[in-house]
Amino acid sequence: LEAAEKVFGAAPNAKGFKVIKGCGVIQGDGINIDGLRKILDATMDAGYSAENVAFGMGGGLLQKVNRDTMSFATKLSTITLKQDGKERIVMKAPKTDANKTSLPGKLAVKLCEEDGKTPKVFPKDCVKDEDNMLRVVYDHKPIDVEWDTFEDVRKRVSETWSALPPSADAISKEMREVMAETMKRIR
Repeated sequence: LEAAEKVFGAAPNAKGFKVIKGCGVIQGDGINIDGLRKILDATMDAGYSAENVAFGMGGGLLQKVNRDTMSFATKLSTITLKQDGKERIVMKAPKTDANKTSLPGKLAVKLCEEDGKTPKVFPKDCVKDEDNMLRVVYDHKPIDVEWDTFEDVRKRVSETWSALPPSADAISKEMREVMAETMKRIR
């Protein structure tokens, strides 16, 4: 940016950052969200406007999607022991991060009865099979199911999301009771 300013000149924008005249910088290799932030911080720390910098969107931004970037995890919630064949409810409840607490037992999702729009998580035995929005697609091997088309899924998501209230508790009272009972047992 300093070299470009020497050749092309710069003028301050309304916020006082320098904007290079008729020139900018493109960084396209090895960009990820952390690198992008560092480049923008360094740009502004040097007194230049972020509008001087453009970024390529390669694999680092498009394909480095993982459970951390999506705030998603799959957790064990029940086990069946080979010794006695008994099913046991399990739950992750780290003392250091309550946001990583998992849901215990077999789960079901159904639309709550109060508004008929908000999906809530329930213990599976509290929900009739026909009301459960969850479907088994893998049980020791893929299950032979007929999949919805992408367009059908997109339409359903659009209709469902637009009907949701701005905020709601997705965990049912019944599930909270199971969580409390499980926490007593594991602590």
